[in-house]
Amino acid sequence: MRIIRDKDYVAERQKRAKLSAIFGFLALAGTFPVAFLMQGNSAVVAATYILLLGGFVLFNRGMRGVSTWSHNARHARQDMALDAHLDSLSERHTLIHYAGLEGGMVDHVMVVPGGVVVLTTTDFPGEAKCVNDRWQRGGPMLSRMFSFSGPQLGNPSVAADKEFAIVERTLEGAGHDVDIYTAIVFTASTADLEVDGCSHPVMPVDELSAFIRDIEADPEFSASERDEVIQLLGHTGEVETVVKTSTRRPVKVKKRAA
Repeated sequence: MRIIRDKDYVAERQKRAKLSAIFGFLALAGTFPVAFLMQGNSAVVAATYILLLGGFVLFNRGMRGVSTWSHNARHARQDMALDAHLDSLSERHTLIHYAGLEGGMVDHVMVVPGGVVVLTTTDFPGEAKCVNDRWQRGGPMLSRMFSFSGPQLGNPSVAADKEFAIVERTLEGAGHDVDIYTAIVFTASTADLEVDGCSHPVMPVDELSAFIRDIEADPEFSASERDEVIQLLGHTGEVETVVKTSTRRPVKVKKRAA
């Protein structure tokens, strides 16, 4: 499998998250001495409350970003998690991370013999339920209250719709009539999913390889056109290209029922 990653984008996000956490912490820490020394000045006290709120939001946003963009033994960065679980695929598969396209950023997109697959990922680690494209998180209320700085669930269906539309416009604008697939992928091993009506396939990351293998090759999607699509989607920024050649034997996967 070939991997293309925009290293500049990753580094920028990591730097931005760290700065947000640092400035948020400084804002929080600075409110206490100011409020203590200026107790008689109501205007200053009111300003410290605004600073306190802003610092809290900034700090938590930064810590959430630090968690998202870190990669270690306890937490796999989303792009690295995809790399690890898809490395058995052949070189006819190309995984592109952080494709800056006209209309917005598409975090992960894969060019395969059967077309293009838009991968909308989330590292949300807990219980997640989707009913008719409405998402909600499960678990005890207390744990939800104290997870503000951790990965957030949001609405992956909306994110997948947006990324699909960006890729579709890009391909059509360049004259490529290619099948586009979507998948919502939970990269955290502790994710607990319950899906009852979602317009996109939803799966844990360890099921993604089988999903990709299930996509039938399109004989009209030639190798030369695949290269053109890869160049189109993965051209932005300074990129890192990695080629992984699997030594595993291919595994036959039964076709899913429609």
